[in-house]
Amino acid sequence: MGKFTLLSERTNGEPSSSASLQDELELLEDCPNEIQSSKAHDTTTAPLIMRDAYIAGLKNNGATQYGVLGKTLTVRGPRAEDSFEDDRLYVNTNAPFSAIVCGVQGSGKSHTVSVLLENMFISGVGAIGTLQKPLSGLILHYGEGGSSGRPCEVAWLAVSRFKAVHPPPVKVYVSSSSLNTMRKIYAPLGSHIQVEPLCFTETELDAAAFLSMMAVGSSESAPLYIQILLSILRDLGENFTYSAFQTELDSRKRTFNPAQVAGLEQRMSLLKAFMFDKKKKHPKQTSRFAPGQITIIDLSDPFTDSASACGLFEIIVRLFTRAEVGTGKVLVVDEAHKYLTPGATSGLTQSLLRLVLTHDQSLAEPTAIPPVLLDLCMISIMHRFSSPAWWDHLVKHVSADFSGREAFDKVVTLGTGEALIIAPSALGCFKERGWSDESAILY
Repeated sequence: MGKFTLLSERTNGEPSSSASLQDELELLEDCPNEIQSSKAHDTTTAPLIMRDAYIAGLKNNGATQYGVLGKTLTVRGPRAEDSFEDDRLYVNTNAPFSAIVCGVQGSGKSHTVSVLLENMFISGVGAIGTLQKPLSGLILHYGEGGSSGRPCEVAWLAVSRFKAVHPPPVKVYVSSSSLNTMRKIYAPLGSHIQVEPLCFTETELDAAAFLSMMAVGSSESAPLYIQILLSILRDLGENFTYSAFQTELDSRKRTFNPAQVAGLEQRMSLLKAFMFDKKKKHPKQTSRFAPGQITIIDLSDPFTDSASACGLFEIIVRLFTRAEVGTGKVLVVDEAHKYLTPGATSGLTQSLLRLVLTHDQSLAEPTAIPPVLLDLCMISIMHRFSSPAWWDHLVKHVSADFSGREAFDKVVTLGTGEALIIAPSALGCFKERGWSDESAILY
């Protein structure tokens, strides 16, 4: 209950009767049931939970879906350092959260992301936790194209040596121009992985998607032919379809000079490259997103630059947000530094900002991530790195005191697979202080 009271009748600025005053005071009293409800809400929405906190609170509240993330060596709060007899650390797969996972190559970063995803997609294996309802996943990946390229590491979740483990199906969507090459790259991972061309239907492309694929930003400094494109889109409004747009554009294009036609064709080339060609035969279109399925958008292609990849990723994120899958969703922005610009004005960054508050999300190399996204991250998982620039960039956006060098020195000397985790909403039971929901640093 907020601290605001509306009094309909006043006499000399006072409440009309002592009875109404008593009613107001009772209304503002903390109700024991409300306090208990608030405590239960805190425990069910905590992204990371120590085993003892899970036993004491979360299990009794009926939210039993969790995954084993690892074990804690020490937990450092603002005033003390604690260790635990039971050092298991759980990730709460019932609760939405956002996280950044960073570190140099070989430090364990990719393994941590894989463990998080295993907790969200592999059920029936008690050793890694309890999962009744697998999520639907989207992975954005952009790497080196060509025959020397490598598959997105998340795809290895579809591979298991153990018969008791049922890995999730993985669908990989790639550029049509590199389809055969990418199928060869993913072939060693087995039959659980399907590689298909990324092609959009006309019904998937609304005006916003069209602008993303055409790389149209602000209209203030745009050339004349872009102004004409925007004018067509405004005229069509809610009746926008690609066919209607193309018809109107063909009519107005007759007045363009050769330079404008060339600029337009360059912009349209990306759009046409990722649309279904009605003249060609395509495999039957199925839903890109499904419960328990990992969808990888791998735009590692010599003919697709990072700016084009950003525009395509923006469309995919929008479609993923709208998709009805009947379960929770997780988005992983893999190798973000290769395509995500530090500024907050790009379309993909804005899409991530809208998504980060309502869905799980994992990011990568810190200096490439816009500060506005770092400010919203609930968990920072730092594997080994030695860059002061990385450290300075991160600590400006976390709720912990890093005025000394002790924590940075710890990160530099972390072993493979070890990490420093900053999790303000993590829960653990402490003997002297009781429940703790204060900012904690987990080593």
